Amino acid sequence: MEKNTEGFNLVLLGKTGAGKSAAGNTILGRQFRSVRKMRSVTRECSEAHSTVSGRSVSVVDTPGFFDTDMKPEELLMEIARSVYISSPGPHAFLIVLRVDERFTEVEKQIPQMIEMLFGEEVLKYSIILFTHGDDLEGEPIEEVIKESDDLKDLVDRCGGRYHVFSNRKMNNREQVNNLLQEIDTMIDYSENENENHFWLCIFFFFSFFLSFFFFTNKYFTINKFIFVNHR
Repeated sequence: MEKNTEGFNLVLLGKTGAGKSAAGNTILGRQFRSVRKMRSVTRECSEAHSTVSGRSVSVVDTPGFFDTDMKPEELLMEIARSVYISSPGPHAFLIVLRVDERFTEVEKQIPQMIEMLFGEEVLKYSIILFTHGDDLEGEPIEEVIKESDDLKDLVDRCGGRYHVFSNRKMNNREQVNNLLQEIDTMIDYSENENENHFWLCIFFFFSFFLSFFFFTNKYFTINKFIFVNHR
């Protein structure tokens, strides 16, 4: 992947209530979306951008997985559309999880759904972003990860990449700069693996249109059980 010296295109993924919108606000350093409602505040993908530490950063917020106010096929199609909105393509997917919630069978479905939408290679360009880091109260995040074999497996599949945001210190730009450095490192690694951002974009766009074909023609079977459990 070609190193982007001008900026980043980021896509936020996660279930409703994980703190995606708040994370987007923290990254951009301004509130582009209200985050006070208990229900999902994002019913369709939305994009906002800002200059962060001298670099242009675009953030695409997506509807939460398991949003019961949307039909499953419409929800997943809208999430898949995030690739189109982040044109010419995302540099990183941020999988948002709350650090104060257990990694349950429901959370285990999230990476499966992400791979279904964007292809099996997507986790190579993903970072786990833990929110509510204040609730760690001094406990190392590594200890939390070790408590769940499934969470540890997800982190490993994302190349061991994870980051923690403190919700009570949203004005702390150091946590944002550290995240951007982590993304830079991921891009450098991909570049060393002879992967190019142009072809990565082509791959994700192909996955998007493939998802569109499956959903609109109803050839794709969605595991509705995980949605029913959230009603």
